[in-house]
Amino acid sequence: MSIAVIITDRNTDALCQHLRQVLPEVQIQQWPELPNPEAVKLAVLWKHPVGITQSFSQLKSVLSMGAGMDHIESDDSIGNDLLTGRIVTPALQQNMAQYVLLYILLNHRHHQTYLYQQQQHIWKVLENDVLPTIGFLGLGKLGCYVADQCKALGFATVAWTQTQNHPVHECFHGESGLKQVCERSDFLVVLLPLNSDTKQIINRKILGWCHPGCTLIHVGRGHHVHEQDLLAALNSGEIKQAVLDVFNEEPLPPEHPFWSHPKITITPHSSSRSDVKQTAEQITLYYKNIA
Repeated sequence: MSIAVIITDRNTDALCQHLRQVLPEVQIQQWPELPNPEAVKLAVLWKHPVGITQSFSQLKSVLSMGAGMDHIESDDSIGNDLLTGRIVTPALQQNMAQYVLLYILLNHRHHQTYLYQQQQHIWKVLENDVLPTIGFLGLGKLGCYVADQCKALGFATVAWTQTQNHPVHECFHGESGLKQVCERSDFLVVLLPLNSDTKQIINRKILGWCHPGCTLIHVGRGHHVHEQDLLAALNSGEIKQAVLDVFNEEPLPPEHPFWSHPKITITPHSSSRSDVKQTAEQITLYYKNIA
């Protein structure tokens, strides 16, 4: 029996070492070396080559390395008869919450302005009692956790979901619900799954529903955003600024206009990563349940 770890965008030595320690009886095959494909029962996938699992004749299940499933759902060679799952560790949730709250708090607590005031020797308090509303597009495992942390700090929260309701976070559905969330949000956090319904959902119409003080925090998938529409909305003042961690093309090409736009903050798809030990524990538990 074997587990294939096919994660192409990072070094997986530490993860595979952990797996070999806790599952000494299981062969851990590490991309790109897959010497025994016919023994693979579980494939752990992230940015995998499409069709790679076709050689796994004994495959029972595929497991996404992160919360997103679009890389698995878009691979037609992965049949519907296979079990599927995803790894969402406490570290993944905590890191995402830290990232989103970092940019909310930097803005809400006037970080840049206070730096300027320090340089100019200006003593002026900018705080007030008005708390921003944080809108979430998507309220899955990551979105719900991040929304909970925002709520715990006193921020109002609203969410746009397909049908889901929540006892704490006010949820809206359909196009009219999406419009309401956009209109009410001072920070709009994108944590949607990527599919045919959500591709380029951040477009001219949606951005037009936002108010001029809104900040977009995009931590979903690059293809959620229509890039030209976002640039147009920023240039026209339809929204205040954008914090972008994911992009249509990664790494972001050096000539891309996002790099030099004064209203855009870029991070290199670094908003959230899973802890190696926690990830190995979840893979181990999942494997034992299907073995």
